[in-house]
Amino acid sequence: MPIDLQTLLDDYNGSAMAVAGHAEWGFIPEEWFLAVPANLALPANYQIGTSPFANAGERKAFIQANFHQVRAAAGSNEAALFIALLRLHIANQGTIAATVAARSVVEDEYNLRTPVNGNWTDPANEIPDVASSHNIAKFVKHHGNTLVHQMVYLFSARGHHWDPQYNDLYERLKRACFITGDVGFQMPSNETLYRSAIHAFGIKPLLDLTLADKNAGRMAAAMALRFTPAAPIAGVAHVTTLNAALQTMKQEAWWDVFNAKFQGEIAVIQTEVDTIHATPYTYHVAAKVFGYANRTMVSQEAMNAFNRLAQFVLGYIDHLGRRHSLAGQQAVTQKSGGPRGMAEAFSRACDKFTKPSTDVDSMAAFLANV
Repeated sequence: MPIDLQTLLDDYNGSAMAVAGHAEWGFIPEEWFLAVPANLALPANYQIGTSPFANAGERKAFIQANFHQVRAAAGSNEAALFIALLRLHIANQGTIAATVAARSVVEDEYNLRTPVNGNWTDPANEIPDVASSHNIAKFVKHHGNTLVHQMVYLFSARGHHWDPQYNDLYERLKRACFITGDVGFQMPSNETLYRSAIHAFGIKPLLDLTLADKNAGRMAAAMALRFTPAAPIAGVAHVTTLNAALQTMKQEAWWDVFNAKFQGEIAVIQTEVDTIHATPYTYHVAAKVFGYANRTMVSQEAMNAFNRLAQFVLGYIDHLGRRHSLAGQQAVTQKSGGPRGMAEAFSRACDKFTKPSTDVDSMAAFLANV
């Protein structure tokens, strides 16, 4: 039988195209789409803090629709119920909308689902009994928003929210937020959680929910710390990381002579970081996913200052060694092209002149020649 080209072209014309600036959008198979009961009256735009559900019946239908939407892909009734309840918890806070543009997505990952036999109370739409349902409900109520915060944080820092290499990062965030140990059921994998279960909401509504929680003090301390003053922003981390290193350098005995040498560049970096923190997501590599028409770029003046200071910062980080929190940074290394001779020389100078002593002014002599 020949292929039905018209049907194929209908699918092709309705799919997301990877055009310039849109490559940040992810993709999940249809079995992981968010199931929306066809009779649910969705608002045109999402409204954080306002539930789209009018009553318990609509909430039940939403759970049923999503359970049956993901059951095969989830692999078990337990996992499917967890995902359905997690989605209800997120949707109940005003994160879903009828208009695709409001969600800042290209591929619409909503599936309007009608009940079997036209009625959600029909036995065919029931959810099988899951022994761990009580534990799942408690977990979702207590940790559901934290899972959202973690996904938004990783997206903020990395430009997308799932890659196998991120698994350890998510585990670290879970431990920091005390999502550990026996929770009374088999937790889905991080890929299922952060990619498949939550993906269909879009990032912009989840960012707005996360920032609302931060502003209202409804955020785990470990996550609030990571969003203060703003989460790391993919695309400008080289500047913000450089600035963080400069702040650490201020505790050194030789800081005054270093600052005297580079005070103009240091001031430019600080000003740029303050501007980034004022509107961080406009600078994000995936700014369009957050609803901005165009991405704001780091100023040329700041890049000139970055290029002047980067080798000294890399040398300082090398001096601090692997145990320091700055040691894991990659942004400055990648953007500057990696350490060169000056970084090595400055690292040795830091080793020699770090401790306050009568010869600490020798750092001035070193800097006078660079």
